[in-house]
Amino acid sequence: MSMPRLLVTVTGPPGHRDPLVTVVHEDEPLLSDEGAESYPLNREPGPPLLERAATCPDARSYGTLLFHALLGPVWRAITALAADWDGVELALKLPMELQPLIWEAMYAEDRPLAAHPTLLVAVTRLIPAPYEAGPRTVRKTPRILFASGAKLTDPVIRPGAMFLGLVRECESQGLAMTRLAEETSADRLHQRYAAFQPDLVHLVAHGRADPVDGETWVELAGTWTKSGQLGAALTSGASPPLAVVLSVCHSGAHGGLDRTSGLVETLIRGGVPIVVAVAGEVTEYACRLFSRRFVQALLRGEAVAEAAAHGRRAALIGERHPEDRLDWAMPTLFVADTLPADFKAVDPGEVNRIRSMAGKLELLEGPAYVGRGAIFDTLDGLITPGSERTFLGITSGGAFGNIGGTRLLREIGFRLLQSGHLPLLLAPFNDVQSAPHSLRQVVGEILAQMVRTSERLSLPLPRLRSLRAAGSVAPFELDQDEVMARQQVKSAVAEFATAAAPLLPSAVDALLAADLSDLAGAAVRSLGRPFGPHTRVVVLAEALHLWVGALGWTEPAKGLLDLLTPDGLGTAARPAPVVVTAALGECSPLRNFREEKAGMPWCAFHDLEPLSDEEASLGFQWVLMQPWHPKDAFRLAYYAAPDSDPVVLRESFRLHLEGRPGLIKTELYRMAQLLALHRVFLSHDDTEGWSAYARVHGLRHEP
Repeated sequence: MSMPRLLVTVTGPPGHRDPLVTVVHEDEPLLSDEGAESYPLNREPGPPLLERAATCPDARSYGTLLFHALLGPVWRAITALAADWDGVELALKLPMELQPLIWEAMYAEDRPLAAHPTLLVAVTRLIPAPYEAGPRTVRKTPRILFASGAKLTDPVIRPGAMFLGLVRECESQGLAMTRLAEETSADRLHQRYAAFQPDLVHLVAHGRADPVDGETWVELAGTWTKSGQLGAALTSGASPPLAVVLSVCHSGAHGGLDRTSGLVETLIRGGVPIVVAVAGEVTEYACRLFSRRFVQALLRGEAVAEAAAHGRRAALIGERHPEDRLDWAMPTLFVADTLPADFKAVDPGEVNRIRSMAGKLELLEGPAYVGRGAIFDTLDGLITPGSERTFLGITSGGAFGNIGGTRLLREIGFRLLQSGHLPLLLAPFNDVQSAPHSLRQVVGEILAQMVRTSERLSLPLPRLRSLRAAGSVAPFELDQDEVMARQQVKSAVAEFATAAAPLLPSAVDALLAADLSDLAGAAVRSLGRPFGPHTRVVVLAEALHLWVGALGWTEPAKGLLDLLTPDGLGTAARPAPVVVTAALGECSPLRNFREEKAGMPWCAFHDLEPLSDEEASLGFQWVLMQPWHPKDAFRLAYYAAPDSDPVVLRESFRLHLEGRPGLIKTELYRMAQLLALHRVFLSHDDTEGWSAYARVHGLRHEP
């Protein structure tokens, strides 16, 4: 869709108190009803616009006042010009004193301008940028850093923190990589930014305006920080983020266009071309849909202004009384004046390839994963180039059921794939009978997964030297036909796994390491980015407490743990890390291995326990905001009512789910329905609302 830009500039000659409005299309000013190229903003007798806006009794009168002041004299010219257009971007270039007004709330023809039935209207605010070159389109998997200045459970931070649920929804769809920096200071934010190099940063924090100069101060980790210092934390690197979303009080009320004191200007002048200030609440449908559409548009390679406008209009068309409040108008889109009108932030080619691979490997699963931040931080260290760490043991001290072990390994596998590594998922194992019980069966599982992975990703047929281990499979010659050859290898792997002869680590360790290295090399040669010299094959093994007889170490026969070295299952040239889960109380070999290896640089261990009450309350609410559930009755967006008691919510989650993510598909939604009956939760069919709108307007939507 083509969305022409109209530049709406409010200026005033030196010494003249009444600002003038000029509306320009393709360097040609539009003429007002009186034939003028510009007209005064304050045309009505009486107080100036700012004073009159402050006395408006409702959103309708407020929006009508702003519309008639800014666009009234040229609206007829705009509608005539736009007769053949599907939409129009109103790019506002405003002086300092007019920035606090909510121009996104303008009313025209007795309805919000954003809900115009025949013309899609996007409102953006242009900020002068000191650089001429436009931003570069992201051609890799986009990275999102969600940062909070206080704990996410802080009552003031919490409304903004709920937007993380919308961002995590994109992650579960394979559209982005996300990381979290909670209760961060400016220095820690800069360090996390420099290490992760995100394309989008979403900051949630307390904010206040300086009473003297109006500069925005933001509270980070208990310290009030000037907007300049915060801006430097995000822009002092070699590559500033493409976009910043601010859920900060006063973040949109910034300094003038000729000053650098405001947070928005600081970011844009520092090289961030897109800044969004989100002042509304996630409980407001329009605010929620605007935010969801903005982030998805950014990540899917759509024009940002257009998609955000669609999100606001789709919600408003179904809103019975938009005049009662202004939440729907609160999200504000600021862009550098060097940003092209139809700029697409992301080329989704690589993202779609990775999503396709993740789907084939059965790693993508809804909803967004919640919790376990410390585990994922350790995982980042595991795959950092040059890292010594090659083993990660994730263990529960109590019951393993419904703790989310399988889903955790799938999430780890997906993150590995996004980072250019190849996961081999040995899961699920739901009982002792299905798990391997000898080293031979363990190696057989790894080889079978290698064949399956190469088949699903269209990689060359692996050579599998491990099949030649002593007492295994008799030598055979591969058939010339590729299909027959692949079937031969599958049969050989099955024969290997069921052979009667015991398998010793010394008979297979070098062969298996070579096979894993070959598979990594095949991925690099065949799959392209993000795979490269850093690529490793990572073995993910679930529920080791069920692998009786297959672990070795303290068992009579040698097993998986005896194969491990500081290079994992690989070599010094190409390590092959291993990540395992287990109920430690039921797995004495791993427990003894942990006691002996704890403190060694190549080993790391994490506890896998039920989520804390606070982590569960916040994370489960993120899940409930995503209309993902396989059952139609549950495919709604559930969210806490604005007046709900967070203590009641926390206790409800604790009593019904006990911090166990494995109960999300069942108990969480039964509880949500129960709380919705008592109006503790509210629900809305966000998916159908957007899909119905999208079908009418020929837009992308998920059925």
